[in-house]
This record gives sequence, structure tokens and C-alpha cells, in this order.
Amino acid sequence: MIDPAIPRLYAYHRALREAQAAGKSTITSDGLAALLGDAIAPSQIRKDLSALGPLGRRGRGYAINPLVEQLAWVLGLEHDWRIAIVGFGYLGHAFATFITAREARFRIAAIFDRSPSVIGQHWEGVPVRDVAEIDTVVRELGCNIGVIAVPAAAAQSSAQRLAGAGVRAILNFAPTSLRLREPVIVRNIDLAGEMSILTSWLTSSETPREARA
Repeated sequence: MIDPAIPRLYAYHRALREAQAAGKSTITSDGLAALLGDAIAPSQIRKDLSALGPLGRRGRGYAINPLVEQLAWVLGLEHDWRIAIVGFGYLGHAFATFITAREARFRIAAIFDRSPSVIGQHWEGVPVRDVAEIDTVVRELGCNIGVIAVPAAAAQSSAQRLAGAGVRAILNFAPTSLRLREPVIVRNIDLAGEMSILTSWLTSSETPREARA
């Protein structure tokens, strides 16, 4: 089961790196909350960071450099992760560009697609291969993480092939649930579902109060 605090820890890590770049050496929980747009309360920040050990001092805040190092270790950002992407349309291409710009430790090692018009192309020196090669290429390159960016009908078979080739963590953008056995973990990212949350909120906020009563 994924620790629900992990997304918050990553948000802290990202904000602290921004503070580092700005030349800061210490920060309080209130200051960190401000960098996060006050989306997370200072009390929650203190609770999350206290679980990592005695990293802060009352009245003085946290030393940023060791905190960034500790968070990077907890989040696994000190390792080099090799990613295999299955499906290199608009979404797969956008993901590759975004994630490698955000985290230097994430490396796109393999790319697969079914389309003859895409197979054989290169992205940042990485060739787009036929999905039929997943089994051998993923093993040879030692990919740790798989990304599914294919239509729903092809998602399950793609995930099974990645898992069979040794991948143990999969990020799924396909609009369907994957059925995989442990120790493989799956994170489902439903972009349309996230948008529907926003549209639902906008619709309800625009409804006259009399109609909602």
C-alpha cells in the first residue's frame, strides 16, 4: 500500500529545491507552507517531517540542505531509474519531455509503439521500437518503471508484458484498471477523471442557490 504522505513529501522536496536555488539555507514550516501556496498546513508539514527524524529545531526551522538530502533518499530520487514507455503518441511524448526535465534521475531508456509511422523514429537518441520487442528490450536495458500511454484495449496486455520483463512499478494513463499481481504496483492517472472533478465543481458553483436548496 502506498503511503499517503509520499505526494506531500515530494511537494516539500520540490519546494525546498526552489528555496535552495534562491540561496536560502534554513526554512520554517510556515515558510515552507507559503512556498506551497498554503495548500498544506504548517502543522501537517511538521508532522510529516518529524517522521523522518530530528531535522528541525524549534524556533529555528529546518536546515534545507540535509532535509533535501533526506527527502531525496526517502523518495528514491538518489537512484537512476530507467523508464520504459509503451505508447508514444501525444501523451507518451509529453510525459517523456516533462519527466526528464523535472527529475534528472528519471531516464527514458526504452520506447514502444504499434504504429508503423512511429516505429523507427528517435526521441533524444532513444529509438521507438515495436511493442513486440518489449520482452527482450526491457530486460536487456534493466528498466525499473513502466508507463502505459496506450488506448484502454491495449493497456492490460502491455502491462502484463512489462511485468513479465521484470518491471515492478507501472504508471497507467490508460482509462482502464489494470489487473496485475504483487509485487507489481500500479498507479492510475485518469486525466479525464481529474478534469471531471473540476467541471463538476464549476457546474455546482454556477447553480443558483435556490436550485440547490
